[in-house]
Amino acid sequence: MGLRPGLFLGHEGGELFGHLWVIHWHAEALPAWPSGTDLALGADPWPVIDPLTTLTVAALSRVFGAVSAWNALALGAVALAYVGGAAVGRRVGGAPAVAGVLVALSPPLLGSLSSGLSEDAGLGLLALAYAALLGEGLGMSLLGGALLGLTAASGLVLGALGALGAVALGLVDLWRRPARLGRWVSAALLALALAAPAAWMHADRLGGEGHRSGAPHEQPEPAWRLNPWRGADLASFVAVGEAQPPEGALMRIHPTALGLVPLVLALIGGRHPLWLALLAAMALSVGPRLSFMGEPLGLDNPAVRLFRLLPGAELLNHHARVMLIGQLALAALAARGAVTLAARWPGREGRVQTALALLIAAELSLLSPTPLPLPTTSAHIDPLWSALKDVPGAVLPLPLAGPGVHTQRPLYEQRAHGRPLRLSPNRPGDLGELRDDPTARWLNTLALPRGARPPESPSWTGLAEAGVGAVVVREAYVEEVTARLGPPDVTAEGGAAWWVSGR
Repeated sequence: MGLRPGLFLGHEGGELFGHLWVIHWHAEALPAWPSGTDLALGADPWPVIDPLTTLTVAALSRVFGAVSAWNALALGAVALAYVGGAAVGRRVGGAPAVAGVLVALSPPLLGSLSSGLSEDAGLGLLALAYAALLGEGLGMSLLGGALLGLTAASGLVLGALGALGAVALGLVDLWRRPARLGRWVSAALLALALAAPAAWMHADRLGGEGHRSGAPHEQPEPAWRLNPWRGADLASFVAVGEAQPPEGALMRIHPTALGLVPLVLALIGGRHPLWLALLAAMALSVGPRLSFMGEPLGLDNPAVRLFRLLPGAELLNHHARVMLIGQLALAALAARGAVTLAARWPGREGRVQTALALLIAAELSLLSPTPLPLPTTSAHIDPLWSALKDVPGAVLPLPLAGPGVHTQRPLYEQRAHGRPLRLSPNRPGDLGELRDDPTARWLNTLALPRGARPPESPSWTGLAEAGVGAVVVREAYVEEVTARLGPPDVTAEGGAAWWVSGR
């Protein structure tokens, strides 16, 4: 998957740096578990969305380093997805290898991993939960409930979506076998007990509070195959061909391509209740507004209106992630179809199923917008940031946002100096109380084509009163800033820094 020393698996323009930041200060605090941090504004409290995943990677990073720990998570997620997918395929009487490959290389999973969304790495765990819940005996039901609860602890959004899927599975199973009610109730209670601590940390968001901050403006989306914003494009389900994020683009990627081979196999498998699960996931994944090949259609999606009536619906920031669940349904359907097709060659069923699994892998790797090989991001931190260890106060990197500026990169670079950052991870680009300070406002718009006019007499007073100890400017803007503020106190690879105190 393009893995080399010094490289994180993940797309630089996604949320990789932000998740690495959270993992880092948790790793530094081990064995304690902090409720938040003073390393940035508005980060105390900071309830993590994936406590089990964060704990695992934080512990690994203390032993093996950040790069190895993160990459182990990504590769482990793919391996676990194969195991879970194979278990689901086997449980529905399908070909395990077909379902395993389809889940492990699924565009939704690899899109989340590429975007740095560690909370979706537990998809294989959810698949194992479903396989156990559909098994025989109370022990299997309890195992399924435990795995479902652990899925929520590894990623609350995935856990919430998985719970909806489990309810649907339970209703269908009870329709056929009502005597299993006690097992399903026992599994549900165990799952709720294990998921409760993670859910409690996000009680305000589960109640619909404090998550939304308005809807994005509708506009054409050239990268529609990757679904970077809010929901899946209708055409993205049948998208073909390679698709990569535009160079320098800051976006998450959530491809939802189903694949021709999996669809054909699913159709060969015939009628099954899982078709309803797949279609429901597709309907929800397109989000609140419909678009086709990047063009907004100006139509609302009634399915999302119904979905938002459910507790926890506000946790979902991008509806295309619902296809993580849809992919499990597709994998099961395709696995059943593979068995049906392979039966036409008696005595060679195993070989045919293996060939179909390889064909699916080839299609997803070569003919769909699946991010394979996974993109990589350099772990390098410029020496400039190490020179800030003794800054008396907070560090303010400017500009905070704009073309070519990664809003989360300073969070990752913070590990080189350990000083608090005068920025809010939840409000990228926002200066907060400094937004009315002429000097700070000018510096913060350096990346814009038409930024604020530089003040005739730059002042450091507002910055000092806000607790800023050093202003850091990257190389592209050093010459312009030096002309106004005078020579920097530190110049190194990566940019320059001006001490605020003493001016």
